[in-house]
Amino acid sequence: MIRTRAVAVFALALVSSLLIAACGGGGGGGEAPQQVLDQTFSNPTSIRSGTFDLDFKVETSGGDSPGTLEVKLGGKFQSQPNGQLPKFDVDVSLRGEGGSQSFTGSGGLTSTGSQAFINYQGTEYAVPQQLYDEFLTSYAQLQGQSNGSKSASLLKTLGISPANWLSDLKNEGTEDVEGTQTIHISGTANVSKLVEDLKTIAERAGSAVGNVNTAQLNQLNDVVQSGEIDVNTGQDDKLLRRFQVSLDLKPPAGTPGAPDSLTIDLQLNLADVNKPETITAPANAQPLNNLFQQLGIGPGQLGTALRGGLGTSGALPQSGGSTTAPSTSAAQAYEQCLSQASGSEALQQCAKLLGQ
Repeated sequence: MIRTRAVAVFALALVSSLLIAACGGGGGGGEAPQQVLDQTFSNPTSIRSGTFDLDFKVETSGGDSPGTLEVKLGGKFQSQPNGQLPKFDVDVSLRGEGGSQSFTGSGGLTSTGSQAFINYQGTEYAVPQQLYDEFLTSYAQLQGQSNGSKSASLLKTLGISPANWLSDLKNEGTEDVEGTQTIHISGTANVSKLVEDLKTIAERAGSAVGNVNTAQLNQLNDVVQSGEIDVNTGQDDKLLRRFQVSLDLKPPAGTPGAPDSLTIDLQLNLADVNKPETITAPANAQPLNNLFQQLGIGPGQLGTALRGGLGTSGALPQSGGSTTAPSTSAAQAYEQCLSQASGSEALQQCAKLLGQ
């Protein structure tokens, strides 16, 4: 039986694996689909910096609570030497609809490599150093799997290649992605292989991805009806520029309250690959406890939320907005803008609407 939590677990593990997997290398010019995928996911050259935008959407129909959930992330990142946590500055927006209810929210998350900050309605809050250090420890344990190799990707050390997530491969020709000419490879999702690899990632990651219950991932083998995966890789450098996944799921007959069908769509775009990015700490950040006191969250709940992985608690509201609730017209304008937004700049422009 598939449950909402199982879907959330799947999404979290998949997104985590994609962010970990952003690697590739400059290989030969061969354009056989399998060769292109192998060059993209197995060669030693890494994506060290750039900008990204990620759009994740779940839509259900029928059942007791049909609706949609969409999460968009965008920003810049810069890796660090010796397996340290990358620096990043990310904007997050989310939108959900179900029955007669709907919600929207946005926010920001920054990591300088030694500190982390959450932006809530225009105010910066510093994540407690002890909790951030715990997160760094989990990340360092994952990186330790590479046995000190600077060039090996984490997935490679786990014996995982996203190239194996596709079957029935086809070379769709060349396409422009964020100003770069790419080769587009399409294929059918190999669900059983994908699930097994996600379980491996979740087991090794532990608290870094929220202590995923891998038994829930097994349920996806029975409920995923079909899936497609598309990969766009640089024509010249064989570095990942776009990764798309679309899955259709159907809960087993007789599952109480389950939707009739469910679709998961994910798209990750990468731009300005390996161009230097500068990430700095925001000025005058307040203690994060101040924010959680405003929200009525106690110290114990704060620790629990953050130990599951920075930013996975869902409390990432508006970056640069008003400290009061937005008007109805502003919320509607924001929702319409969000549905059309793509990339970190677009997310920031939408976020400004909430302050009107």
